[in-house]
Amino acid sequence: MSVLNEALDIHDENPVLARALLERIVFSELEEKDKNSFIWLVNHVVGEALADWAGAFALLIANKSEYSEAYFKSLSVAAYYSGNPLHAFIAEFEYARLANASLAETKVLVGLLCLQFMRSDEPIMSLLTLLSGYSSSPSLPLNLVIGKSMAAALNNTVSKLIEDSRLQVDDPFHKQVTIDAALLCKQLWLQCGTWINHERSLYLCALVFNRFSEWGPAIEVIKEAVKVIETNGSEEVDKAFLLLEYGKAQQGLGNLEHAQQKLDEADQIAKDFDPPLYQWFSEQRAKVVSPE
Repeated sequence: MSVLNEALDIHDENPVLARALLERIVFSELEEKDKNSFIWLVNHVVGEALADWAGAFALLIANKSEYSEAYFKSLSVAAYYSGNPLHAFIAEFEYARLANASLAETKVLVGLLCLQFMRSDEPIMSLLTLLSGYSSSPSLPLNLVIGKSMAAALNNTVSKLIEDSRLQVDDPFHKQVTIDAALLCKQLWLQCGTWINHERSLYLCALVFNRFSEWGPAIEVIKEAVKVIETNGSEEVDKAFLLLEYGKAQQGLGNLEHAQQKLDEADQIAKDFDPPLYQWFSEQRAKVVSPE
């Protein structure tokens, strides 16, 4: 196993070791796709997990990838977070040039990426206020490269947000901002991504709607997601998780028999999962209270 693959395998469980492995890698010897993985991992591990943005910035500066959009995108984020705004501005210009995108689009993208990495101890209203502003900025259609990156950043931000205990389900602003961001994510993936991206963005919308007890809209996007799967191929893993949310929404509506039917369907699919995936499914399944 390569040093990079080892770092990728253990980065969540042991970010300190992952960082040490990253620092051993000879960047110039990596394949292009591996360079992109290295660049992503630097910000994710050194910047986000270890909260050392100065270290992330230094590691990226030391391993420049002159013609890589991914490099300048990540460098701009590390530069902002480490207090190097001039480097951030330069990186934004380089990214815009390489991606054939406008500087305005690039700045919205970088802002969304910075939100994605915002520390959990920052006030949630700061995150929501900024997310509201950025979510209203993009005007479709967008540059394809920018659109994909924005969609991914929104997906990650919203996924973290709905797991945040500080998110208040009875606060209209919290609700509207989160739903709007999820819906924008869906629009972007529909325009710029694959059918799997689209289907998974519908799953994200279902998670958000269920978080705010919007049971009817949750069911509608789940039905749409299942239809997308059935129209394009087979994605049984995703379908099982969609059915969990379907069951949860039906419980919310008081349709306990229908809820149990959906949960049973999910259980039937999941019985063929490998152990790590089945464990993850079981953890999510346990969050759905089965009807008596």
